[in-house]
Amino acid sequence: MTSLWTLWQSTAANYAEKPVAIDADTGRAWTAAQLTAEAEHLATMFRGPYVPLCQPNSALWLATFFAIQKIGAAAVPLDISLPPETQRETVYRLGVRPKSSICCVKLTSGTTGDLKRILCSAANLRADGEHIIRTMGIRPADRNLAIIPLGHSYGLGNLVMPLLLQGTIVVCAQAFVPRQILRLIDEHKVTVLPTVPAILRALAQLEGATKPPSLRLVISAGAPLTAEVAQQFHHRFGIKIHNFYGSSETGGITYDRTGTATLKGRSVGKPLAGVKVRIRRDGCVAVTSPAGKATLPDLGEWNRYAELRLLGRVGEVANVGGKKVVPAELEGALRKLRGITDVWVTVLNDKRGNNYLAAAVETTRTRADIEQELLKTLPAWKLPKSWLIAPALFRSDRGKLHTTELRARLSVNLP
Repeated sequence: MTSLWTLWQSTAANYAEKPVAIDADTGRAWTAAQLTAEAEHLATMFRGPYVPLCQPNSALWLATFFAIQKIGAAAVPLDISLPPETQRETVYRLGVRPKSSICCVKLTSGTTGDLKRILCSAANLRADGEHIIRTMGIRPADRNLAIIPLGHSYGLGNLVMPLLLQGTIVVCAQAFVPRQILRLIDEHKVTVLPTVPAILRALAQLEGATKPPSLRLVISAGAPLTAEVAQQFHHRFGIKIHNFYGSSETGGITYDRTGTATLKGRSVGKPLAGVKVRIRRDGCVAVTSPAGKATLPDLGEWNRYAELRLLGRVGEVANVGGKKVVPAELEGALRKLRGITDVWVTVLNDKRGNNYLAAAVETTRTRADIEQELLKTLPAWKLPKSWLIAPALFRSDRGKLHTTELRARLSVNLP
């Protein structure tokens, strides 16, 4: 067994008859004792160093994760859209388990689209969870709404670990539309909502929506959140959103403790307790934490409040007519414009092999309007040659921009 199972046994003993997981679709509440019993039953069915976990958010997902910890294997959370054959192939490609201390494998795509595995020990996950709990003030009596996938890095740190470490209730939702989220919060007295910018934007635009009385903390991560969306949400619900920045490699990195930095669009907050962040000479964000250590492809700087401000991501440098231009510069300029809720800028090549900038912009504004405003701060040669402008861009199930789809659209969207 892993130390996570031992930790869960201790927590479950303290909250044996307390409902700790609720399936929102059925309304069934699971006590810690029932979740433990289900985990012990499932543990008899698993074998091998790696066990795939491919289920929608539910108490069964949680019981399965605990069961894998009981047999001492490593859980491999997978997207529910993967067919069984792909699941088996993914686990097979992991090869030999390098250390018995590895209890979970996070899978993420690198810049090339190749599958990247991040091996996590129980100590890694526990440290990340403890830092998140302490910095965000998540309490044993809180109720977390699980609409982000439990198996993603964000879900593991903000949903699974508070449950495992201190019995914080998880209300699991499998499918929903924005207005249903408010109903779930109200019906199950949810106090904490960890979510993504796309969901927050949809909630902010709900006519006639009001703040559920129980909700006290709203967290945004997984993608950049614009000040405009934060302000719209605050105006409608009277509650500030707290930006949270993290990575699969290191867990949580920074957090806006007051929500003011998010509301003003000035940063993603200050480092979590126990996490060290520095900006390298090349502008990249380097992170050291008990959950992991990595240099990320994100570019950042410190503002005058000692908060981390993200400037974009490291990418190819475009050679446009013999002049160099960095996509992050254009992305940063676009994010400053009114009425733009998200942006993705990349470098593509035309049929002759020449570089050009391409931009996908989430907005209701027109291209001509955007270009006219950009020309106030940028020379014409730094503007995109290819545009994709839409009120809502393509996104993955975790709320991040679907860059493969955007790249394909931009490649055929030349004027």
